Amino acid sequence: MNSSIQIAAYSHTGLYRKRNEDSLLVSDQVISGAVMDNPRLILTDTIPVIFAVADGLGGCVAGDIASREVLRFMAGIIPTPANENELLNCITAATENLDRIARENPALDGLGTTLAGVLVTNEDVFFFSCGDSRVYYRFPGKKDLQLMTKDHSIIQEMIDAGTLHEKDARSHPFGHVITSCLSGGKVARIPDIRISKTERVSGSRIVACTDGIWDYGGEKFLQAARIDDISGAAREIVNCCFDAGAPDNITLIIADIN
Repeated sequence: MNSSIQIAAYSHTGLYRKRNEDSLLVSDQVISGAVMDNPRLILTDTIPVIFAVADGLGGCVAGDIASREVLRFMAGIIPTPANENELLNCITAATENLDRIARENPALDGLGTTLAGVLVTNEDVFFFSCGDSRVYYRFPGKKDLQLMTKDHSIIQEMIDAGTLHEKDARSHPFGHVITSCLSGGKVARIPDIRISKTERVSGSRIVACTDGIWDYGGEKFLQAARIDDISGAAREIVNCCFDAGAPDNITLIIADIN
């Protein structure tokens, strides 16, 4: 299947954090620690291709290093994974690389990051995640985006158990406590990497983002993501987050399969 993919990518510190611990990956390009004025537009016809966002854990050491190095490792895998098994092996190897980094520099013990993104092949779109970064997908002919990943978080576990309603999640004191991530260090933690897939169809839209987007952008983020013009959609999503105070790093990838 010959086609092109148009991408809008954006990353920013936000209004309160001192540094941006988010990173993003578009094909073989890694953007890390950025403070971007406007979304960056990219056009690619490379297949297979990976898009991903990573949110370094702020409560741990070197979150910015963790998010950057995971995506750098994935970008360096040649050839690009072309199926689910190869994708899982790629992410697992990226996690093992964090262990190597921590062993070589004990001051970085415990570094960790979330990860969420897509692998687009000739036939399929694979969604992958670990942590609370997310991927949404708009099927051709539909207006609304569908959440394709499931958060690894205490809040999500409470929602699944029926002890918390989604509308109360934002105000809950455990709102940002995650239950799995990619990490490296002395304590062995096996990440729960979730992968699903759908058939690749022209006219679909992919949105990958860190929690600084979906949590603080809220319903306005989902409405803005419906804007047909990819650049306009990205700018409006960013505006929603800044209007909400942008208390966290914000990182976003929108990809339209044409």
